[in-house]
Amino acid sequence: MRTIPKSSLLTINILLIIVSIILIVYNLAQPKTKILYVDNAKVFENFSMTKELKRNGEKEFNNRKANLDALFAKLESNETSSIQKQNLMKQFIKEKEELNQFNDLYSSEQSSKIWARIKSYSAEFSKENNCNIIVGSDSGGNVLFADESIDSTDKLITYINQKYEGLK
Repeated sequence: MRTIPKSSLLTINILLIIVSIILIVYNLAQPKTKILYVDNAKVFENFSMTKELKRNGEKEFNNRKANLDALFAKLESNETSSIQKQNLMKQFIKEKEELNQFNDLYSSEQSSKIWARIKSYSAEFSKENNCNIIVGSDSGGNVLFADESIDSTDKLITYINQKYEGLK
């Protein structure tokens, strides 16, 4: 049986150690993926733009509703003739449909605008925080678990509100 000389074993061991060190250093030098998690519903609800547009929408809705209520009061009045009631009923139906359309359309359009702004600000937030991905979830449960250490919901809310208000 042939034996390997000790000097060859020593050289092989040194080479293996050097290769291992190179692989470890290379692996440590590679950028790591940084992932953050946010609660989409909380971000949306606490965004200043959401609150502002909601207030504006509620004002418009309440004005339209007040007009509709006044029209309904005229319809119920005993002083209104049957011909006037027919015309008022047509107007009431038309304005009620317009109110419903306004409510649906306003909500949809504003949500789209809000999400576009949140996404834009989130991209800037991720760059400033050296983050590769922000995973968002709502109560629907798309993310089954997220460690609290990567939950950046409150940080993102603060950031997007500062951006929206021109403070950043």
